[in-house]
This record gives sequence, C-alpha cells and structure tokens, in this order.
Amino acid sequence: MERAEKLRVIELVEAVRDAVGPDVEIMIEMHGRFNPVTAIELTRELARFKPSWVEEPVPPENIAALQKASQAIAPLGIPVATGERMHTMYEFRELFEMQAADIIQPDITHFGGILNTKKLAAWAESYYVLIAPHNVGGPVSTAAALHLAACTTNFKIQEHFNDFGEAYVLEAAPGLPKVVDGYFSLPQGPGLGVTLDEDVIAANPRQKVHLNLFAEDWHKRDGQGRMQRSGDDV
Repeated sequence: MERAEKLRVIELVEAVRDAVGPDVEIMIEMHGRFNPVTAIELTRELARFKPSWVEEPVPPENIAALQKASQAIAPLGIPVATGERMHTMYEFRELFEMQAADIIQPDITHFGGILNTKKLAAWAESYYVLIAPHNVGGPVSTAAALHLAACTTNFKIQEHFNDFGEAYVLEAAPGLPKVVDGYFSLPQGPGLGVTLDEDVIAANPRQKVHLNLFAEDWHKRDGQGRMQRSGDDV
C-alpha cells in the first residue's frame, strides 16, 4: 500500500468511530489482503480507535504468517479473528495449536452443519478461543446460526449480511426475527423456525454473480452484487 492509501484507511476508521461513539463495537475487515508486516503496521495505527478485532489480517491458508501477525498484534490488546475460509477440522487444529487467533469464524453452511460447527466451538473453548459464526447466507442459514449461538458458551457475536435483508429474500423463508437494537430474538417455529415459500423462490431464481473484492467501491453493491456508480448499475 502507498502511504497515502494507509492514511486514507486511518481517516475512514476514525470517521466511523467519531460517528458511532465509544460504545459501539467496530470490527476491522482485512480480508486476507496483507502480509504480516503491513497488517501489524495498520493495526498499530488503528489501535487508538479500539477495534473489537482485526479479521483475516493475512491470507487464511498461511497459518504461520497468521501466527506472526497475531503475536505482534496481541500486545496492542486487539483480538485476531479468522476462519470463514477454513472448512475442515484439520485446518483449525493447526490454528489452535499455534495459538494463531483469538476468535474463529466458521460458516455453518460451509462447515458441515450445526453439529460439526458445535463440535468445533467446544474444541475452541478448550483453547480460550471465542466463536463468531460467519454468515453470508439468507434467512435459513441465519436461523441455523442463531440456534448455534444460543447454545454455545464461547459465542461472541453473530454476522448478518446486509445483502440478504431485502424484502424478497426474507419473504422466501418467513419466520426469521428482525434485528432490534442490534440483537436477534430466537426463531419461534419448529425446526429452525423458518418455512420455505417456494413460490417466492421460483419468482426470484438464483443468479450467477461474481463479486470482485478488489473492484473500486465493491462494498457499495446492491443485493444482486451490482455496484452503484453515478446512478447506473455496473
């Protein structure tokens, strides 16, 4: 990163902290983009804004690099989170044994379901590691994650992806509670607590969307992965 880019990152996080105040948690998403030196440098600069974690500071497949970053970030008092792109117990075994992260983020829909993820959470607890389930799915995967969260003692926080808050997505599986003041209630129906509306699903078929995380303004997309620029869909 150029120096100007680093300064811009710091300015953006400072603006968010100023806007939300001291009582709101801020999580820094690094998305595996950096080498350890850059991740450590940025985290050191951002520490004064009290982030609740830095996520994927280095590429997830390099646990040794993650350990190097975590060891330098730990004295700053900022947890390191990772795990959304780790899909087997064997990958997490190495992470736990190397004490390379403080929070894991497995995705129930990618990790073999509720039972397998529950096993992983119990294993993580023996290493004093918290779990914050990754969740970029719709209401069904969110409902599953909420049930896991409710019965997991080392649970920290639940991800809820904004792209799946659109009306037609929620109508496809009614029964998921709304977020109120930053919190979910548990679904109340049988099973996961949601039911599929196949007519809504048929009217909104799956689309092939490529999300380029390195495109400019990638985060300003709508629910179908399209980015908004000057009022036009790209």
